[in-house]
Amino acid sequence: MKKKTIVFSCLAVLFLLSAFSGFSGGLVSGGIGCLAICGVFALLAFRSSKAVAETNRETLQTSNRFTPLNKNSFSRSAPDNTVNSDTAETPSAAPIPSNPVAQNKYVFAPIKVAGVTFNNDDGVSRQLILRKLHFHDSPFNEYADVEIKQYDFNGQPAFGVYVNNMQIGNIPSDLVPFIQENISRIESISYIDVYGGGRNKDGQPISYGCKITLRFLNDNPPVNVPDTLKINT
Repeated sequence: MKKKTIVFSCLAVLFLLSAFSGFSGGLVSGGIGCLAICGVFALLAFRSSKAVAETNRETLQTSNRFTPLNKNSFSRSAPDNTVNSDTAETPSAAPIPSNPVAQNKYVFAPIKVAGVTFNNDDGVSRQLILRKLHFHDSPFNEYADVEIKQYDFNGQPAFGVYVNNMQIGNIPSDLVPFIQENISRIESISYIDVYGGGRNKDGQPISYGCKITLRFLNDNPPVNVPDTLKINT
């Protein structure tokens, strides 16, 4: 109970007792005056307690509110270089389904992104981009659009991993043939995780790393995902 409410209540009781004493002693006018003052303090106590109750109710409602999670889209480049988008609530908001039907429909392949410590052609550090992504700093504070784009590297095909059109690394070279063979069957990039940062016990900085999970449509014939990558087939 609020302190002000207690004080007003005590004063109301005090003047109520004084009013009874006045009436019993024959001081009718004094008793009426004390009774009137008692009513004033009782009203103040009631208003004070009501304000406390409303404040408590507002506090309870505020503590139960939640801020909607950032809306992040995930997409991939098809063989004709067109981009298809899939929408999820957060980078981790498309978990591996537990539904057996969904498990039969999709194959999930987690891939560790390579080349995350290099700089891009424009000189921007991929580590800086990953750090901003990890802490949801601008331009990743509202959404993260993740894509895989094919390009040539020294005359060989390569697949870059991009977030909001900024390259953060590549699909490992040993997985390039697998991606080439199945890129049209990538339904979405269902998960992205940036880890690392900080310093080790020797005070040396720890590089940021990144993993993405590709979700393949497991139609006929089934996707031949390497055993080291296969999840819930």
